[in-house]
Parts: sequence; structure tokens; C-alpha cells
Amino acid sequence: MKRWGIKSERREIKVEKEKIKTERRELKASSERISMELLSHRVGRLEKRIEELKAEYQELDQNAKELIQSFEPQCANIAQEAGEDELWSSLLEDRLTHVEVNIFFSYVVDMLKSLHLCVLEKQPGFTGILPTLSSILRRKVWDMELEAIWVSVLPEFGLNESDVKALCAFFVTHCNEADYYPLKERQMHSQNIQEVLDKAVPSRILHHCLLHLVQLAEKENSKVATEQQQVTRASTRRRPRPK
Repeated sequence: MKRWGIKSERREIKVEKEKIKTERRELKASSERISMELLSHRVGRLEKRIEELKAEYQELDQNAKELIQSFEPQCANIAQEAGEDELWSSLLEDRLTHVEVNIFFSYVVDMLKSLHLCVLEKQPGFTGILPTLSSILRRKVWDMELEAIWVSVLPEFGLNESDVKALCAFFVTHCNEADYYPLKERQMHSQNIQEVLDKAVPSRILHHCLLHLVQLAEKENSKVATEQQQVTRASTRRRPRPK
């Protein structure tokens, strides 16, 4: 009887242990299931929040673009006005010597003449009604054909509208007192043009324009000199040898 009782107790203990193990497994599985459900729920909330943030960012980005676009014309006008103020301030400071003014004035006059002639070459019909560059500048405002020709001419000289305004401002400022120097006379007053402009012309637009004109003239002068040398060599080769 005692052995049977002991065996019975052992079976009951074993069964109890199996129950406990089963309950633990079920509890663990239940806990894991709950944890996965919580994790899935949290991931879902996080993904939803990310989508909301994306939508908010896209809306803010679109608003920022529209705001920038609305201010672009005003910014352009402010930059243009600042450039014009800087240009006139530079001209009124009058840091150039009389000779330097004459040199740059001569380059400016040559360029304004070239622009005028180039427009007339493209449209000879305007010769009688556009005797000066200023007449072109006035008429092109309402004459679409002339405006198109003008726009096509400027890139040929590496210029734009702002550059022409700067050159006209320089001409108007100095035309009453400056003297025109022919190219040979300008070359007699040889100097470091870049250094002169750096010291005496703080306006970036005017600095760029004047330097550009000098470089164009030097390039053209070098081209003409090369062509003359080639012509001279060719004529020398064709001369008959003395008998």
C-alpha cells in the first residue's frame, strides 16, 4: 500500500509539473503574441506618423517654393537697384586720372559706335531713322523687330543689357570733359589696366565692362596685326626675283 501510494504521489507530481510546463509555454506564447501585437501596433502608428510628416513636409516645401517665387521679382529689382547705386557711386567718386578717363572713354565710344553700326548692318532700312545709338535704345522699347535685332547683336560683343547701361552711364558722366584717344595713342599710355580698374573702379559691373572692352580691342588689334603679317609675307613670296 505504501509503495502504491508513493507511486501515485509521484505520478501526481509529474502530472502537476507537466501542467506547470504547459501553462508556462502557453503563458510565454501568449506573452509573445501580445508583444508582437503591441510591436505591430506601434510600428503601424510610427508608419502613420511618418506618412503624416511626409505630407506636412511636402506642403511646407510647396509653400516655400511659392513664397520664393513670389519674392523673386522683388529680389531681382533690389539686386538691380543695388548694382545701379554701386555703378553711379563709383562714377561719382572719380578715382580715375584724366588720362585714364580718356583711355576708357575712347574704348567706350568705340564700342557704342560698333553696336550702332552692327544694328544698321543687320537692318539697313533703319539707317535713315536711327542716326545714333540712343535712337536705337529709345525705339527698341516699342519696336519688336528692332528689339529682336538688338538682342541678337549684344552676344556678338559678349555684352548684355546691364553692360550697355553701364557703358552709357560712363559715357554720359565723362562726355563733356573727356578726350577721344585713337588706338595708337591709347597704346602709348601703356599700363596695367587690370590694376587701374581694381584700384579706381569699385563697381563690379563697370569694372567687368571696361576690362572686357580693353580685352576685345587688344584681341581685335592682335588679329589685324596677324592678318597684315600674313599679307606681307604672301606679297613678298610673289615678288619676281631680280635677274
